Amino acid sequence: MKSSASVASTAPRRAALHHLGSLSTWRGVIMLDTSPVAIAAPVRVGLAVGAMLLVGGLADLRAAGSFAALGALTSAFCRPDPYRVRIGRLGAVGVALVVSVAVGGIVGAADVPVEVEIVAISLLAGAGALVVGALRVAGPGVVVFVFAATAAAASVTDGHSLARAVAAAAVGTVVGIAASLAPWLTDSVRRGARRLAGRPVASSTAEAVAYESVWTSLARMPHRDIAQSAARIVVAAAISASAATAVGLEHPMWAAMGAVAALQGISYHLTVRRGAARLLGNLAGSVIAAVLLAIPLGYWGAVVVIVVCQIIAETMATVSYAITSTAVTPMALMLTALSAGLTPAVAIDRVLDTLLGVIVGVAIAAATVARTDTAHHPEHAARS
Repeated sequence: MKSSASVASTAPRRAALHHLGSLSTWRGVIMLDTSPVAIAAPVRVGLAVGAMLLVGGLADLRAAGSFAALGALTSAFCRPDPYRVRIGRLGAVGVALVVSVAVGGIVGAADVPVEVEIVAISLLAGAGALVVGALRVAGPGVVVFVFAATAAAASVTDGHSLARAVAAAAVGTVVGIAASLAPWLTDSVRRGARRLAGRPVASSTAEAVAYESVWTSLARMPHRDIAQSAARIVVAAAISASAATAVGLEHPMWAAMGAVAALQGISYHLTVRRGAARLLGNLAGSVIAAVLLAIPLGYWGAVVVIVVCQIIAETMATVSYAITSTAVTPMALMLTALSAGLTPAVAIDRVLDTLLGVIVGVAIAAATVARTDTAHHPEHAARS
């Protein structure tokens, strides 16, 4: 006979599994948030990414341009934050992106076994989760760091290409930060000009915002929930990538990205919804990517596709994660193709990797679900 303690410990997991098949879960996957969407910020992200690809193409440094574009994705983070708060957080994100490229590049240049690559990038994902959690950074999340590291591991072959990739990513982060802060920087210039002209200047609400420094936030011991989330991400990334390798998939770290993206949800029910939405989005996006990769777009055609998909993804981020994933998938594959080269057949690999990663991510979330996470309970699902 099972003890009451044993029954109590397994109850959250049983409820979590029940949540997988609940109507509210799948309704949430396809539900659209009809609130007004912002356009200016997504356009700034797209322009920052496009500018890096443009410069890379004109300078005949296309591989470096793709890493600069990855760095420019810094502009996709911290969009809800007041500008004075955003500065430090964007700086931390930029450093994390450059470090991710460096870690992936070292793995690629050293030509290490795939097992070492999996361990290195999985640990990187966990470290990124600690930083993002400690700073309460909003945006695409840790999956961008994994993507950057994976791209570098696939295309960097020696010390020279490593240095070029890291330098390009650093330049891209600066451009991305500038793009994110553009309205505030423009306003600051205007206010400065008014002061020099002796004209009255209204007080700025941004200057009055109270905020904690990045160093203070990072120096504090991570909250238990953040540490547990980071540990889950490390385990999920490692298991999913290892499983993908075992079954013969060519891009095992894509499975890790699927698991990491699913586990970025704050609670179990968000993990399930994000996982399902990412899977549906990747399926649709992979079909689009396969068609695009089969068309001889050339470099400049690919740049246009990447920028358009990036703007769509950023615009839809608050509307539907499934639609966002649909746009992100061809964008990511086209961006990877610029530096590593891909064929249309890679779309199938992308779907299989994502499916495997989502399954692992949701399974680990269910196995480690907290008893206090009541969002997955049947009675809660009935009310949602």
